[in-house]
Amino acid sequence: MKASRILYLIAIIFSSFPLLAQEEEDIPFALIEKHPYYLQTDTITGEIKEIPFKKFLDQWVMKNFQYPEEAIDKNIQGRVIVILKIDRKGKLSIKEVKGGDPLLQEEACRIFDGFPQLSPALQRGKPIGIVYRYPIAFKLSQ
Repeated sequence: MKASRILYLIAIIFSSFPLLAQEEEDIPFALIEKHPYYLQTDTITGEIKEIPFKKFLDQWVMKNFQYPEEAIDKNIQGRVIVILKIDRKGKLSIKEVKGGDPLLQEEACRIFDGFPQLSPALQRGKPIGIVYRYPIAFKLSQ
């Protein structure tokens, strides 16, 4: 009887590990209940606004984008996909960079330097880490 209780306890402990691992995994952006957002305070009124992550991200990239001089000189164009991770605290980091020339990849990474703190994504009311794929096209005008 005592041995069966011990085996039962061991089974419960080991069966809980997959549940913990699932909660630690990053959830795809499309499956999130509440997406991350940036809190912006209006300097005149003091009103706090929630800016959706995608909109803020697009604005950030447009503001900080610079075509690398060397890539212009060598006529290098391409598309770089930056895989971003936003952790449970709302901190953005680059998980991976795919495609394009290394010069373009370097610039794509540089764009995200100094990216501000976000409010994290929520799933079932709890903050979670997510992964977001963001393509950046480098195209020279002819």
